[in-house]
Amino acid sequence: MKKIILAVMVLAAGYALNAQTTVVYKVQSAGSNNTYSVPEPIRTNFQTTYPGATMVTWEPMNGWWYATYKEDNNRIIFVYYSTQPYYLVKGRDVNYKVALPVINTYIPESVIAAAINIYGASLYSITTIKGANNNVVYQVCLMENGTTKTVWMNIESAVFTDINKIRAGDDKLKVKTDEEK
Repeated sequence: MKKIILAVMVLAAGYALNAQTTVVYKVQSAGSNNTYSVPEPIRTNFQTTYPGATMVTWEPMNGWWYATYKEDNNRIIFVYYSTQPYYLVKGRDVNYKVALPVINTYIPESVIAAAINIYGASLYSITTIKGANNNVVYQVCLMENGTTKTVWMNIESAVFTDINKIRAGDDKLKVKTDEEK
């Protein structure tokens, strides 16, 4: 009888320890050959909190996981989850959400949509500035692998990597000379 009780206790302890293992599933990032294992509590929390999210991509980042998806209002949403065991316990659904791009001044919706379509998840912010001949130019800040890069767009969504190249009023490309700078 003692052996049966001992066997039941060992099985119960083994079952209890097995129940604490975090179950994972694999997600392949769009346009990449990398396959990631997202912890089950994080995936479940995301699917419960954001049931309407489609085209979701997951990426690991130094002790965090983040999901990226596009909302109906044409904004890119990043949702970050910590991988610390304390936060993976059910009931401690700690995450934060960031909607990009950051809009620093008034930007027409058509310019925002064009920038999102061109740059996707690397788009960080858009600011209106005045170019040569008082033309409106949009400074677009991109975040790629932790470094920032700046490009410029005009209202027609033409992209320039040099602020000295802008579209003039007659829609011809004008390059500023050294005297005009």
